[in-house]
Amino acid sequence: MKIDCIHFYVTNAAQIQDLSIGQIGLRDLGSKITEDTIEYLVGNDNLLLSISSPLSSDSPVAKYLQDHPSGVKGVSFQVPDLALIRHRVDRLGLEVLATSTDTELPYLKIQGWGPVEHTFIQSSPASKTTTIVGGSPLPRDNRQDLITDIDHLVLNVATGELDAATTWYQNLFDFQVQQTFDIQTQTSGLTSKALVSSCGKIRFNINQPSSNNSQIQDFLDRNHGAGIQHIALQTNDIFRTIDRMQQQQLAFLEIDPTYYTQLKIRAITAQNSALTATEWHQLQNLQILADWSDSSPEAVLLQIFTQPIFESPTFFFEVIERRNRAKGFGRGNFQALFAAIEQNLAA
Repeated sequence: MKIDCIHFYVTNAAQIQDLSIGQIGLRDLGSKITEDTIEYLVGNDNLLLSISSPLSSDSPVAKYLQDHPSGVKGVSFQVPDLALIRHRVDRLGLEVLATSTDTELPYLKIQGWGPVEHTFIQSSPASKTTTIVGGSPLPRDNRQDLITDIDHLVLNVATGELDAATTWYQNLFDFQVQQTFDIQTQTSGLTSKALVSSCGKIRFNINQPSSNNSQIQDFLDRNHGAGIQHIALQTNDIFRTIDRMQQQQLAFLEIDPTYYTQLKIRAITAQNSALTATEWHQLQNLQILADWSDSSPEAVLLQIFTQPIFESPTFFFEVIERRNRAKGFGRGNFQALFAAIEQNLAA
């Protein structure tokens, strides 16, 4: 199983297409116009984003935007056994929105958690990306992309829904809980579970607020319910990638300088030499977070987070490098991210 496509419904698709290509570094993969909707495709050989805007009030995008701000409407997945997914959907009594048994591209679309929809597409060995968006295989080339794949997605749910949402995704996707977090700042908090697919290719995190003034609750209020808060884009060279993005004026969340002071003390204490002196300088200069486990200090998790990209501060991108096959999610990075989002919302 792998993520096939992330479907965005937004007020200004051309603007988000420009950001995705010019600032993030994805490729233009074409567009499609109907009577009521315009859709742009951006990505590369391993990831695909569909960005749609309404051209009239009859557009399904317009109807979505009446109830929610710009954001992720759906996530589609390639699966090796669509029949198995159909069986699980029937057994769980889930709402089916659309289905096709077309031998060229069989798929099943269901209502996910909250307004998010999930489409399951029978995977094809002929193409890495066989989405129903365009109805045909997408163009490919041998270009070296700084962004290599989607690392994980994060879903925010209401207070009291974390366990139910986790069970829902476990039953349908056969996800397993990899980590559990209870993050607190001086003013608010969240509880989170990090899920991973049995094949290890999909990471799906779920957050719920643990206080009424949590930034997760702020998201839920602004989004009018549950939804995808951010998507992490994978890279093999985060320093080069972020340097390029910042040169293209992509804005990132600012991190409290004390984070880097404490991080250096921790590295010295643990005698962790996984980062070079130059990289330590770049780390703070570029505002990148770093974390590792005491048992595997060479496996460093490097992360950075953009400022919200839509008119409502409900969605942002993350860029992540898993050096030496770093697994999971560092608690220190999680804490710093949570604090940075709070500071950004308060600004």
